[in-house]
Amino acid sequence: MTDTMLQKGQLEKRRSPRKTLAEPAQVLDSDTGQLMGVLEDVSKNGFSVLTGQQVRLSETRKVTIILPGPQESTHRINMLAECVWCQSGNKQGDHNRDYAAGFQLREIEEQDAVALNYFMRDY
Repeated sequence: MTDTMLQKGQLEKRRSPRKTLAEPAQVLDSDTGQLMGVLEDVSKNGFSVLTGQQVRLSETRKVTIILPGPQESTHRINMLAECVWCQSGNKQGDHNRDYAAGFQLREIEEQDAVALNYFMRDY
């Protein structure tokens, strides 16, 4: 596990570096098809999302992340993810949301894992 220094002296421990997106990407609840929020950052092990709803710790959800691709294309990545943190009052740019939630990847199909790794490398 690597250590990264955060603002105000907080210490963060992550297995993989996070990729911050230059363009907004949607996160959908796969069970309902409804927008869950906007992707804040992503790694091969998890992601954080800005959302209008509080997410319970340890809650596991099926989600679809719609990642931007070349020439205005998109790629849908489906996964099962568990909420590992949720904070209120996160505001960033045009994505004014009531909560920010962090999810750890639990299950992903091999082809989606490959697509996510390519995205992390190339985007």
